[in-house]
This record gives sequence, C-alpha cells and structure tokens, in this order.
Amino acid sequence: MECNLEQADRTLRMTIGVFLILGALLAGTLSYLELTDTWWFIVAGSLLLLGIGAVLSAIVGKCALRRIIGH
Repeated sequence: MECNLEQADRTLRMTIGVFLILGALLAGTLSYLELTDTWWFIVAGSLLLLGIGAVLSAIVGKCALRRIIGH
C-alpha cells in the first residue's frame, strides 16, 4: 500500500485526532457526571469516532476520502 499523505499531513492528522479524542473524553466525563445534558454522549461518541479515524489515517498514511473528493 502506498502512502499518499506527506509527513506534514500525517502530523496534522495525528495532532487533530489526539485533540478530538481528548475532547470526547471531556464531553463524556461531563455528561457522566451529569454536569451537561445526556445527549452530550452522542457528541462524545462522534468526537471519538472522528479522532480514532484521524489517528488511524495518520498511522497508515492513507487518506480514506481521497477517491471521494477527487484528489
């Protein structure tokens, strides 16, 4: 499998992915402690999925959406 992401793109995706995962943990914790509404679990789950996707994309070096967006 060939890597179609440059090193700067991989670093950016890894950084964004880590921050998304941290945001998911924060949102999930606040919702678990009932400091926010319970629908914030949905936000936390969405952030977690996006963060994991970004980190995996950075590790593999492949852009999953490259064929869809046409680049």
